[in-house]
Amino acid sequence: MSRPHSTRQRISPIYRIFIAALVMDLCVAVVGLAVQLRGGHLGASPSMLGWLGTVGGFVYALGCMVTGSLSDRFGRKLLASASCMLCGLAWLAMTQTDSPWQLLAILPFSGAGISLFWPPVQAWLSEITVGGRERLNENIGGFNIAWTIGLFIGPMIAGVAWEYGQPAFGPNLPFLIAVAFVAGMFILLQTIPARVPGGGEVAPQETEVVLPHAKVASRFLHLAWIANFASWFGRGLNIVVFTELGTRSGFSASTIGTTIAMFLAGQLLMFLYLRDRSGWQYRLWPLVGSLLISAGAWVLAWVAQSPWVFGIAFAIAGAGSGVTYVSSLYYSLEGQEVSRGARAGLHEAILGSGVFLGPLLAGQVMEQFSLRAPYLMTAGVFVGVTIVVYLAWLQMHNGVRRAAEQARVEVSGE
Repeated sequence: MSRPHSTRQRISPIYRIFIAALVMDLCVAVVGLAVQLRGGHLGASPSMLGWLGTVGGFVYALGCMVTGSLSDRFGRKLLASASCMLCGLAWLAMTQTDSPWQLLAILPFSGAGISLFWPPVQAWLSEITVGGRERLNENIGGFNIAWTIGLFIGPMIAGVAWEYGQPAFGPNLPFLIAVAFVAGMFILLQTIPARVPGGGEVAPQETEVVLPHAKVASRFLHLAWIANFASWFGRGLNIVVFTELGTRSGFSASTIGTTIAMFLAGQLLMFLYLRDRSGWQYRLWPLVGSLLISAGAWVLAWVAQSPWVFGIAFAIAGAGSGVTYVSSLYYSLEGQEVSRGARAGLHEAILGSGVFLGPLLAGQVMEQFSLRAPYLMTAGVFVGVTIVVYLAWLQMHNGVRRAAEQARVEVSGE
């Protein structure tokens, strides 16, 4: 038996998807920090560094609006493989830049390449999941844990590579590491089957389960998208705000990085908790509860003084983000419609728009008011989104109840 075939036998397709998710977000985190470091090395102004942090996200959000649908038509593997090639070329080109403007010109290609990856791979995950809704929930949990670990590891790799790679590679080693990882992932993707027998289908024991009304399922999908936008708006904003606030407060670079990472720590713990939980689907309280708790966390960040209090606030907000992200992705992938890729694309596009708008508005609010003001603004956004989610749910609930009452009257002949 050949070694590649033996490897495919040992590692299931689902776990290969998990590895791909970990590697991609590891690369994204490596390149994200490396771009900021290289931009500063090339003399970028603070405003230019802000643009270097947002342009790729803007293109990513736009790209995700179409790449999911494209994967429905042309296949998941083709687009994910194209993502590896485009990202690899863009990141390799970054090693040749000698001005911040050149970096800025390349970043849209990086954002476009990343957008070719996530919606197709998320839809792919659902199509090789065997075991129905419960197994899909478990696999989404494993998938989320994988990419979160990648985001954790990436900045550490970038920092070490930047610091210790200078003598031999100059400021290029982080980008070269990302290129090497994405090349390996390209090979890995070729070993994952497009589908497996029984993948993406309802489990036999679920055939008699009463599924939610189509209007209910559609409304919860939209509610989760809105809630998840708020979560990623806060996450994107916090990276910009706390980096500046922590620096001016005299916190060390390692303290700033560790404190910001507490958001991911809270998110990861929530992913671990929800992975083996059921019964939260198609219920209002997880979304509303997570939004209100997150609003309180951002208020806590507004008044915090020590890194410990900031870290607690960010961890709570991260846990809330874990609820909204799992809800958004689950409702996007659950079911047997042929539009899984399109819905996963919208899930990522809405998420990406939050990541783009958060830092953009944070800079304006910091300049007009104070360094802490964006946290209070974020709390207000969460409260506003909570109200919108509740009112939209109430409208749906009343509509379904009226329809049920009318149907009962028609059946009884009253």
